[in-house]
This record gives sequence, structure tokens and C-alpha cells, in this order.
Amino acid sequence: MEVSPLWIERLLTGQISLSPVSRALIRAAVHVAVGVVSVVALWLFPRALVLVGLGVVTVVFLSFDVARLRISAVNGWFFKWFALFLRQDEADRLTGASYYLLGCLLTALVFPREIASLAILYASFGDPSATIIGKWKGRPRFWGKSIEGSLACLIVCLVAGVLVVTLAGEPPLVVALVGVVSAMLFELLPLRLNDNIAIPFGSALVMVITGFLV
Repeated sequence: MEVSPLWIERLLTGQISLSPVSRALIRAAVHVAVGVVSVVALWLFPRALVLVGLGVVTVVFLSFDVARLRISAVNGWFFKWFALFLRQDEADRLTGASYYLLGCLLTALVFPREIASLAILYASFGDPSATIIGKWKGRPRFWGKSIEGSLACLIVCLVAGVLVVTLAGEPPLVVALVGVVSAMLFELLPLRLNDNIAIPFGSALVMVITGFLV
């Protein structure tokens, strides 16, 4: 099927109707891509260079996000052209992308590379999986979250943790597994802190503490 510029425009501006699950899948793809690129960069390039790059992207995007909340015309333009990637409740508050970039930056800045990488991957794969499965098969039972979604988060994070430990040889498996459980809990619990910050930073902190204890 030939994809025309008009079709892309209609998709981006929300003129083509998509199911909640389809929209969640598209958001998840962006979420995963940013996380994976960040983790790969942490392992391939000097840490300082990656932090500067991630910091610049975060500051630019966050500044725009704040500006569009103050300028209605910018906000309208933003929601027109990026409706595909946005939730309706983000019209009058920061987008999840801002929190996610900030969460990745803080985690990479504060914690060792192997811990930060795992925590970012848990947020990149676990949180979107919980959202997708929750919208598809889940029924909200606890604080607006579903058991099905939380289990999906747990399973996906478990696979990511085991793969990273197997391929990289660090951190210790028990540390990664504790991080898996903590990531699921940070996704499930009704914390005041946004999930996109709580999951990577919180699970990384728990893994560091576990590393000192084992």
C-alpha cells in the first residue's frame, strides 16, 4: 500500500480514527525507541557525551512543553500535528514524554551504567506493556491499574533483565530481579511522582541498595 503525504497528515492530526490499543502501541514504540537508543549510547559512547546529549534533548523538549502550556496558539498547533502521540489529558499538563526524558536523564546521571541501563529498559518496555495489556484485556482493580497490566510489566521486565545480565554479565542476577519487582510496584502503586520518573529512578535506587546488601 502506497503511503501518501495526505494520509500521513491525516494520521498525525488524528483525522484517522484508531483504537485505544493502537494508539497505545504507537506511543509505546516511541517510548521503547528512546529508551533503547539511550541505553545503547551509554554502552557505546563516553558517559559525559551521552549525558550532555540527553540533557540537551530533555531541556529543549521540556522547555517547549512548558511554553506550549503558556501559549494557547502553540498548544493548539502541537495538539493538531501530534494528536496521534498525545492523550487528551495532556492538553493542560506536561506530556509523558517530558517526564520520560527527565526520568532517563536523572537515572543515567545518578546511577552506574549497568544499573541505569536496566532501569531505563524496565521503564521503556515495562510501563508501555502495562498500558497496552491494561487497555486490551485488563480491568482496573487497584488505583486505576489492572492486574493483567502489572503482570505484563513484570514479565517484560523479567525478560529484559535476564537478557541484559546474560549478555553483559552485570549486574548480579539477584539485583536485576529485585529491580524487576520494584519496577512493577512503582508502575502499580498510586505514587504522586509520575511513572516515567518513578519507574527508572526508583528501580535503579532499589537495585543499588540491593547490590550493597548481597
